Amino acid sequence: MRLKSFTVTVAALLLLSGVPFALWHSRHRSGFTLTQEPAYRFEPQPRPLFSARRPVVGSTVAGGLYLLTVEGSHEASTLQLRMSHDGGEHWMAPQRLSAEDATVNASSENAPQLASRAMYAYALWMDRSESSGSRILLARSSGMDAKPPVGVPVTDKLPTDKSYSGFPSLGLAPNGDVYAAWLDGRDNTSNGTFNIYLARSTDKGLTFHKNVKVAILSCPCCRPSIAFGPNGKVYVAYRHVYGDNERDIAVATSNDFGEHFSEPVRVNLDRWRILGCPESGPVMAVQNGKLLVVWYSAASNHPGLRLAQSTDGGASFHAPLSIDGNIPGANHPFLTATDDGRIALTFSGRTSGENGTWGSFSSFLVTISSDGKTTPPQTLPGTVSLDRYPTVALDADGSVFVATSNNGEESPTAYLYRARPTQ
Repeated sequence: MRLKSFTVTVAALLLLSGVPFALWHSRHRSGFTLTQEPAYRFEPQPRPLFSARRPVVGSTVAGGLYLLTVEGSHEASTLQLRMSHDGGEHWMAPQRLSAEDATVNASSENAPQLASRAMYAYALWMDRSESSGSRILLARSSGMDAKPPVGVPVTDKLPTDKSYSGFPSLGLAPNGDVYAAWLDGRDNTSNGTFNIYLARSTDKGLTFHKNVKVAILSCPCCRPSIAFGPNGKVYVAYRHVYGDNERDIAVATSNDFGEHFSEPVRVNLDRWRILGCPESGPVMAVQNGKLLVVWYSAASNHPGLRLAQSTDGGASFHAPLSIDGNIPGANHPFLTATDDGRIALTFSGRTSGENGTWGSFSSFLVTISSDGKTTPPQTLPGTVSLDRYPTVALDADGSVFVATSNNGEESPTAYLYRARPTQ
């Protein structure tokens, strides 16, 4: 009775103060607190870089930047890696990562991935060639290699196995091990879904161990995500197809460095029923022992991005919090985290149009502090009409960098947004 009385009292006070009770209750249950102030101050305009698609930005250990891009035509695209030592003012000559006879896939969420730790940058991608068909490859670079990096196969399928492998996701464990997870059709027994497989490298990406099946019944074009806890804990999130085409996010957990995985746990009972793949996978990070998951759902006629956390190692999740600020078309989240607990999240959405018109697509930034304070979405400045897949990197000095490209199909341009903390 005392708890009920307290809840009613709080609700009345919040209504009097103009704060909806449902919103307060959602914040209270989710474990996060929405703040009012943006975290960063951006330059007035983004920096145009060069002709490229699907740029992925990452930070170096020495305060520089990596930039991974897909360049050339859709029929003959190449994967290029560049470094900058001055915050994106100037860029070194690119390293080509893909083979001469291969075309790099850059469609929807099946685009290349970038991660860096210590002295290495790692790129993971799917390509196609006449000799090998489709395959998933990983290349490692220190930025100072005399020879171009060589793509290492991640899957352990026999050469005669032509089943599908795609939508790869990259993760770097705290001990330096390299992980890849992807959608795989080698032993698929259900029409319209794939299984999730994972591979681990313990020699900094030079070779990979035997592939491990993580989960079944994955949505066929939503990229999975990888995160790491202490003592060999590995998390893999993906969009599971439940029952009658309910496509909700699930997390499988390993306590032995990815050798075995638990039964997947449904992050939230969205019960989003859709007869097709939404092409939108989850992203994850571990922050001070808490597992954070961000995903898109259109359940309950409320499309947008949700944020939920687990405080018991992925066994259960708190109620989700809507974090997109009701921005129209909010989707395709990308998340990065630092060792000191800072998290930055980018996503795409539409700007506000005039007189009820639909605005163009833009990129937005949300940050999450180590104590759960979540900023409102901050619109990136400028007038460029952008694609739907922004990426973000956090520097050691607190700066943030967002990379994306415009919507030019024939000759797209990559752009870099730079910002410093407001405080």
